[in-house]
Amino acid sequence: NNFSNLRTFNIDASSLPNVKRNKFYVVIDPGHGGIDAGAIGIRGLRETDVVLDVSKTVQRLLSKKGVNVRLTRKGEIDLDLSPRVTIANRTGADIFVSIHANASRGKKKDINGLETFYYSGWRGKLLAEKIQQEIIRVSPGSPDRGVRSGRYFVIRKTNMPAVLVEIGFVTGKLDARRLEKPLHRKRVAYAIAKGILKYLQRVG
Repeated sequence: NNFSNLRTFNIDASSLPNVKRNKFYVVIDPGHGGIDAGAIGIRGLRETDVVLDVSKTVQRLLSKKGVNVRLTRKGEIDLDLSPRVTIANRTGADIFVSIHANASRGKKKDINGLETFYYSGWRGKLLAEKIQQEIIRVSPGSPDRGVRSGRYFVIRKTNMPAVLVEIGFVTGKLDARRLEKPLHRKRVAYAIAKGILKYLQRVG
């Protein structure tokens, strides 16, 4: 699986799985924001910028499929963790997906890879598996760090199946080079949207 077959990769909503329109409500949480830029990587690549861009594309793709989507932040605002959870819990979202980019301690350039965390329950695990499967497909060569149980506040305190997706290391040589490219970010967004839709098809 190399990049040659990604050149013809279709990042169009029409090629995504279909779900019943106006049935589902999804909250997408772009990590960090505002004065909290999150991880800072190679050539000043900022986690907050990468994940906001990806999240907006996920929103656009899911909306085209008739899914109601809300972003916890639409711009560079400083948003604490509990309001992110409140948005999801108050509105009775079907799922909550927090999007992040990793940084290694000591900014080791040889550490790359993608992983997805869920807190508990088979639904959370299934959602994490569906997303992980798709993001790995568009990131050939970057290690599959797998689906893992995690205790992050935003996935622990939400009332619905929730996952935290790490779309690569801004400090990793391979990942950073990709994450700074708009086209790769679109592919990652497409992959996350596809994983979400596959999950909604299963549980819908």
